[in-house]
Amino acid sequence: REVVRRTGKLPAHGSTVTVTIPPTDSHFQTGQAYVYVPPGWFKNPEPQLPVIELIAGIPGEPSDWTRAGYADTTSTAFAATHFGLAPILVIPDNNGSAQDTECANTHLGNAETYLAKDVPAFMQASFNAAVGERSLAVAGLSDGGTCATMLALRNPHVYSTFASYSGYASPTYLDDTVQQTIAQLFGGSKAQYEAHNPVHVLTGGRYVGMGGWFTAGESDPQPLADTKQLARLARPTGMEVCLTTLAGTHSFEFWAQAFRESLPWISWRLGLTPPPKSVAARCEPPVP
Repeated sequence: REVVRRTGKLPAHGSTVTVTIPPTDSHFQTGQAYVYVPPGWFKNPEPQLPVIELIAGIPGEPSDWTRAGYADTTSTAFAATHFGLAPILVIPDNNGSAQDTECANTHLGNAETYLAKDVPAFMQASFNAAVGERSLAVAGLSDGGTCATMLALRNPHVYSTFASYSGYASPTYLDDTVQQTIAQLFGGSKAQYEAHNPVHVLTGGRYVGMGGWFTAGESDPQPLADTKQLARLARPTGMEVCLTTLAGTHSFEFWAQAFRESLPWISWRLGLTPPPKSVAARCEPPVP
């Protein structure tokens, strides 16, 4: 930032740093996270930029999003066409010492509180992130897409927008069945399971003002069917729903493309950039 102040020139690239996000409210035992800031973040005065929270899959780790998903380079390329601006990315450790939390508050720890409360508070305090309505989106790949959907539906005043890349319709603990998931993760409570199940939560729900982006590969049968099911359930809720199916499988090559194609829409939804001239999805209602 000092160099920018001295020269008046923004850096050519954004910057990705490793951070420790304290679990102030959740007391969730978690590992390191990653934060990407675009070139425009270094401006003087420092802008308040919105944030996209990215969730990894199972098995997986936060670094997957940059190492194999190229979310940072995708964002830098996007910023290059928007005066150096792009949403800040935060990639938290959503599982900590557990194998699979499904991003819920359970006996494995308060993962949901960590992701929906501790992470946004840290970004606002440490990176001057935007606050208020439409300042935060959540997106995830594979099991992380299920997490992103669930987190947004359960915390609509925190997340205005979400994206699911090859996500599943319902939470699944590791490779368990529904009954095993209820027993292993939710202490045998079907009610708790359904409270974290997007299929159940969307049915009869109202989400006016929220935006959801659903995508899956055409050669990825289960996520493809689940993606179409969730988009169908989301439309009657008043949500702005974007659905796209692309050639591809359950792979980082697909997820990198999915994030790249959804980023202009997410950035617009977060109020940072103008509506994209074209959207790589069928959106209802259409993007203006």
